[in-house]
Amino acid sequence: MLWLTWRQFRTQAITGAITAGIGALCLLVLGLRIRGDYADTLSGCLPARCAPGLVAGFEGRYDTVLTIADLLLAAVPGLLGVFWGAPLISAELAAGTQRLAWHQSVARTRWLAVKLAFTGLSAVAVAGLLGLLLTWSASPYDAVKGDRFAPLVFGARGLVPFAYAAFAVALGAVTGLLLRRPVAAMGLTLAVFTGLQFAVPTALRPHYLPPRTADIRLDATTLNHADGIILNGSTLTIGTVSLPDAWVVSAGHAVDASGAPPDPGRLNACMAPGQFGRSIDCLAKLDLHVTATYHPETRYWPFQLIEAALYALAAALLVGLGFRRIGRRTT
Repeated sequence: MLWLTWRQFRTQAITGAITAGIGALCLLVLGLRIRGDYADTLSGCLPARCAPGLVAGFEGRYDTVLTIADLLLAAVPGLLGVFWGAPLISAELAAGTQRLAWHQSVARTRWLAVKLAFTGLSAVAVAGLLGLLLTWSASPYDAVKGDRFAPLVFGARGLVPFAYAAFAVALGAVTGLLLRRPVAAMGLTLAVFTGLQFAVPTALRPHYLPPRTADIRLDATTLNHADGIILNGSTLTIGTVSLPDAWVVSAGHAVDASGAPPDPGRLNACMAPGQFGRSIDCLAKLDLHVTATYHPETRYWPFQLIEAALYALAAALLVGLGFRRIGRRTT
């Protein structure tokens, strides 16, 4: 059974190994380049105490290439689920070739177990090892940028690529088992996996652990880095503010130093259309504060473990569903 599975899977395996090898080599070269640059420019000072121009220059040199790497790696588990997982069972059921194994005293559960284990472990190895290599390559940049909780970055680093790949292959295989049509299984696998990759960071990830709260003064620096400043009547809403070494989940309405809503007249006087810098300077003088909910940077690895465990559990449940379904098949 192992030999037959290898014969059926060897083209995908060889293609995946070559592609992963090229990707690993690129990440290795990129990592050595980032480390060399960091040693030459920032190692002599703590990033927080380095000249702003040095830090900005270092980040700017690698922003684009690491964003591309993150996007490519984020796509790897989904593509493995679509092209390795979805046709794994559906292609055999559509062609009827599974009968060759079943009629040679190979139990259907064993047939499914070997195919899932062989393909699933291969996918986990490819996605996981590339994720670990990207984590190593980008670690100096991530330490300076301090943005590891960003959805794209979080999903391309650490442990979660292993679990994403396991889930994607299980999802594709079980979808194919249920639909018995490779193209339909591939489309549904892609849609479900992509939807989860957008839903989990916003709906689940912020709630893995209870968030903390902090009172943040809206000075000029904080306002310049805020994501969305909206004045609606007497209510000044701040979209997202930044905290050192933290993932800010949300921020509320601005209040004055006493905790009361700010004076609407003073707020409106600060809002100068087309003069963002002047508006920021004016608002900074009002001594406004906002309460933000956040997760400290120390929760990064616990969040990685929690999310990896959730996807691994989902993969196990899908595999269980697959075994239940294959055990009930009579034809």
